Amino acid sequence: MDPFLRPAGKGGHGSDDKEETPVLQFLAQNHSAMTHLPTASAVLAAAAAIALLFVSRKELSWFCAVLCITAFVTVLPTLVTGIAAAKGRFNEEGKPFIQGGFIVENIPANAQIRRHQILGISGTVVAAFLAWFGVASLRGRSPNRYLLVLLTVLLAILWAVGGHIGGQELWGPATFPAFG
Repeated sequence: MDPFLRPAGKGGHGSDDKEETPVLQFLAQNHSAMTHLPTASAVLAAAAAIALLFVSRKELSWFCAVLCITAFVTVLPTLVTGIAAAKGRFNEEGKPFIQGGFIVENIPANAQIRRHQILGISGTVVAAFLAWFGVASLRGRSPNRYLLVLLTVLLAILWAVGGHIGGQELWGPATFPAFG
């Protein structure tokens, strides 16, 4: 078990008579794997949107629309696993990142994980707009190409930076002894 996924009764986030559930552990352990599909969809959607500025092809427009929808649909389980991971992990002070609700507490010890979470949530909002654009495009409407490029590139940047920050936390010296 990940040393930062301690059971609730042993310095964790619950009361002393509760143990961390296997479901929470399963979700937390799969967050990093689940982030790749929405991020890849966002990057490919940005590339397709940029290509649409130069080439007006129905297939390319369809591809971009499907990628925008895919990015949003596949990020939803990623958010659930992210919340599970944050609820089961502890900062340098030994406190859980999330003490109540779903948002990481805004204290200096949580700065990196909070930034990771905010970038992910912000990207999810952008992805929701892009999914709406994608559905509209599949129904025959043509969203503004420049707005589409702006939003897809913004989404790719938000999730790339957020993923990098999350990866640093997961695989950095403080959490992976081989780098220490």
